[in-house]
Amino acid sequence: MAIPHNAVNDMAQVFHFEFWLRYYFIQEKDGNLFIELSDEQAKQMQAKFPDFWELVESVQGRPLSPELSQQSVVEFLQVNFEGKKYPANTVLKVLDSKDFSVEMYLFNTWVDLHEEQLMQKIFGFDYWMHIYEEWKTTEKGQQLTQSLKLQMQGEHGSVN
Repeated sequence: MAIPHNAVNDMAQVFHFEFWLRYYFIQEKDGNLFIELSDEQAKQMQAKFPDFWELVESVQGRPLSPELSQQSVVEFLQVNFEGKKYPANTVLKVLDSKDFSVEMYLFNTWVDLHEEQLMQKIFGFDYWMHIYEEWKTTEKGQQLTQSLKLQMQGEHGSVN
């Protein structure tokens, strides 16, 4: 079965949102890192990103770790996408796909390249996605995309 149209982008956006959440709202307490939102931030986030609020609640107030982040996002995808928005078994197929790997690498590269700009203030997630999508259409973004796809094609034989 082929991966449904938009599944890669929809699922990558959940990972991007969780990354954005950690990027701006992480606090250290007693040697652990936590997602901390003020009441106003929580209210704004819930109103602006209701589709992701369940994900926020799953990590807020818990000591953060790479395992918690991954577990929370994958559980969110399974509960909200698997068998609902997309057919059964789609989540694992997307997460194992070359297209998803390329998307995640592109996003992480974009964040690294724009870190100084992104740290100037708290930018909304919708703004992040807008400027990220614009960057992907630039010559540099297109070159990196093609390079990654060729690299993965060489490693895996073909690109999804």
